[in-house]
Amino acid sequence: MMFLRKIIELVPRPYLVNRCVFPNITRSKHTHHLKNVQPESVKPFDAIPGLTPLPVLGPIQHFISMIGFLGPEKTFYDLCKVFYEKYGSIVKLSIFARADMVILYEPEDFDQVTISEGAQWRDFRTKVNPIFLKPKLVKLYTPALSEIADEMLLKFKKQLDNEENINKNFEEELTKWSLESVAYVGLGCRIGCLKDDLKEDDPAKILITCANDFLKYTWALEFRPSLWKYFSTPTFKKAMRTFDRQWETSEFFIKGAKRQISERSHDIPEEDKSIIEKLLAVDEKVAVMMASEMLLAGIDTVAFSVTSVLYNLAMNPEVQDKLREEIHSEKASKRYLKACIKEALRIYPVVSTNLRRTTKDHIVRGYHIPAGIDILSPNEFLSKMEKYYPEPTQFIPERWIVEKSNPLYHGNSHPMVTQPFGFGVRSCIGRRIAELEIEILIQKLIGELKVTWTGPPIETETKVLNAFKKPYHFKFEQL
Repeated sequence: MMFLRKIIELVPRPYLVNRCVFPNITRSKHTHHLKNVQPESVKPFDAIPGLTPLPVLGPIQHFISMIGFLGPEKTFYDLCKVFYEKYGSIVKLSIFARADMVILYEPEDFDQVTISEGAQWRDFRTKVNPIFLKPKLVKLYTPALSEIADEMLLKFKKQLDNEENINKNFEEELTKWSLESVAYVGLGCRIGCLKDDLKEDDPAKILITCANDFLKYTWALEFRPSLWKYFSTPTFKKAMRTFDRQWETSEFFIKGAKRQISERSHDIPEEDKSIIEKLLAVDEKVAVMMASEMLLAGIDTVAFSVTSVLYNLAMNPEVQDKLREEIHSEKASKRYLKACIKEALRIYPVVSTNLRRTTKDHIVRGYHIPAGIDILSPNEFLSKMEKYYPEPTQFIPERWIVEKSNPLYHGNSHPMVTQPFGFGVRSCIGRRIAELEIEILIQKLIGELKVTWTGPPIETETKVLNAFKKPYHFKFEQL
């Protein structure tokens, strides 16, 4: 329980529960506060259409093969599609151990679920935002991240004649690159992830294992039938041990970074200091928490995003050629590269939905939504709807850079539809860093290698985050 106790002590609850949420936008004509609505016109929360739950077990009967109409293997995107077609623009879910959830399919309704951040939450983000969101971060970390990407490129080149081996180790090697990159940003030093002989007891390997186990146990506890809220189940105990191990391993690296800082014999300019050094000067508890968070949350997310970009480029060779032309031209803006990344994350976002929990009563489309309800915006599903994007399932980076008069222009859709990093003041705090890591590696790989896909279309599965099903079928060739 040590990890959980430390997180609860350091971070206000709204931050933990609602890391990807939205600020206010224009109020929808379908949403109201209670004081503005006559009680007799309001339908109760239980009247919201959705799956009928069983006591304790939730709606498990709907997910059992041969009995339910959903089945056990659907992704959350698939579920959102089924719910929308069956129930309409507002759907209620009672998912096992979680709080009740409501899915809102109309982007303008999301305004209603804007919640008060609270003074403690604002204080926390006030401390970290200036450090994480400065444009100078790009200049500071680009050289080191380029060096790490060069090492990753070299690993690919050494395996060009062994397509089977590349695909077998593809996810693991990308994860190691991702951790090495985020660790340098967070700690200001390399931690040796890219070694070929990374042992199981190596601290870097432990962090990767903990990140994978964290997702596995969270999925089992939060989205499968479980009694962990009533007593400590075996899976709950495993999760707690994983949290503690991750925290202890993070502390090992954090202490090493602090030691390097304290042993430095000279001062350096403020703009050249690492993130952890800047945070330590502001609040040591926040510094430790954020460094640990980066070493947990910044691994699988970035690796998945890179895989998404590479797959879409492999399936669209004309786009890949156009991107390579921009890379070789050395244009500073990299507009097309950034458009390719945005388009890949529109089609395959890291998370299918953004979530926030209500702290007050609301009326949405005539239904009462009380406090303590998790509100979901199904962004992956919305992003693949024809009403928001022409040819929504096609990989068309141009939609992010064409003129406003062009029917493809992304701005023709509601701004809340596609939000892979969240939105506004509560958007992903590591967005700038993640985008930089992805941009640098894609430039390196596509600049020197041709990538193709030799198998059937890739499929995804949902385990809290989206994940690609294996095996992979990439083929890399030297240009």
